[in-house]
Amino acid sequence: MTAPVINEVYPSDGPFCASSFVVSFYVPKANQPDPPPAKGLHAQRWKPTYVAVRQFGGFVSDSDVAMEAAALEGSLSGSAWAAAIEKSREGSDHASNYTVAQYNSPFEFDDRVNEVWMLFDMEGDEHELKI
Repeated sequence: MTAPVINEVYPSDGPFCASSFVVSFYVPKANQPDPPPAKGLHAQRWKPTYVAVRQFGGFVSDSDVAMEAAALEGSLSGSAWAAAIEKSREGSDHASNYTVAQYNSPFEFDDRVNEVWMLFDMEGDEHELKI
């Protein structure tokens, strides 16, 4: 199994709609120029990306992820990072509310490492974002 396994979460538009998920698997560097074909799957290439990250342990559940995403968002509240994330969500490649990265095999029970990510773009001079 490759790591991380990445799950992008796109929330529903209404109370009776289900959220959408895109699951991605890392392709090892040796296979990236010509990834092995698989029916119903396609290669996705990411450009360099900025990410705000919160790490957490255990097996991933929907309720834990929502709580961790809210904690990450809360820790960024009022910061330039929060503004950059919100701006990136308004019509860029990063329309998902958050992304979950899981680094362990499902057969590993101890010391599991997971992250919740909020992706954003840096426009113009990188030094314009004041921390």
